[in-house]
Amino acid sequence: MRITAFIFILFYSAAVLAGSLEPAIVVSSDRAEATAPDKTAPADYESLDSLFALYQPYLGNITAYKPMYFLVGADPQNSKFQISFKYRFLNPDGSLAKQHSWVKGFHFAYTQTSFWNLESASAPFEDTSYKPEFFFQTANIETGLSGIKKLFLQAGFQHESNGRGAEYSRSTNLLYVKPIFIVFNEKNRFGLQVAPGIWTYVANAEDTNPDLADYRGYFDLEVKFGKMDNFVLSTLLRWANKGGSIEMDLTYPLHEFSNNVQVYLQTQYVSSLAESLLHYQDRTEAFRFGFAIVR
Repeated sequence: MRITAFIFILFYSAAVLAGSLEPAIVVSSDRAEATAPDKTAPADYESLDSLFALYQPYLGNITAYKPMYFLVGADPQNSKFQISFKYRFLNPDGSLAKQHSWVKGFHFAYTQTSFWNLESASAPFEDTSYKPEFFFQTANIETGLSGIKKLFLQAGFQHESNGRGAEYSRSTNLLYVKPIFIVFNEKNRFGLQVAPGIWTYVANAEDTNPDLADYRGYFDLEVKFGKMDNFVLSTLLRWANKGGSIEMDLTYPLHEFSNNVQVYLQTQYVSSLAESLLHYQDRTEAFRFGFAIVR
């Protein structure tokens, strides 16, 4: 009973305090006059998110980064999901950005890719890659080339590890550069993105994955093609001493069938070395099906 009374008093006091903080005094240059809060303007606080956002002025700096999806394998032990976001460090409307617009290109990003064995009774995660990174991305660079109106350059440092210990530990670090070429036709809404990436390994874990470069290589090529509100095909090619790797993703927006649904239907085919860090010496070949919220 005492605990219940204490909780009631706590919430009641918080409500009274919140009410007392509403603006009640307007100070002018010659006098101060008491005014009542404007009751005619309704507050748009129908959801918890609308109140949460009041205390989160930096939310506009957080955006999606790499694809985010949940995919079930044709063989359920090869299921996979990924989350990813990026955060812009500096206020794009701040005084520094207004004087030096290039500082808006500094970002922190985080991507997590998990491989889930849904075939097992306990449905364990076989492996997970945690990939925090810092990168700089330019604004659109004028190329002067006919047809190529959009060119961006990204360079950064990425750490990748699977968060495990002893003989199951895997980790590496990359310094990379990636130019991103984009061609987009505003009339028919078709777009093409070509993004070759090159990298070098820094402080690779020589005790647990010394030959990772033989399976991951130093170069990849990402190509995306499709229509804005239709199918998009994404292909990632990678070359290494031990062989080539390919990942293909086909997505389609489900709002084309119902305006109530805002996810993409996704299918993925992969034939890849080192798709996961733990089994980087093995080739994964899998078909996966599921949903994406970012493609």
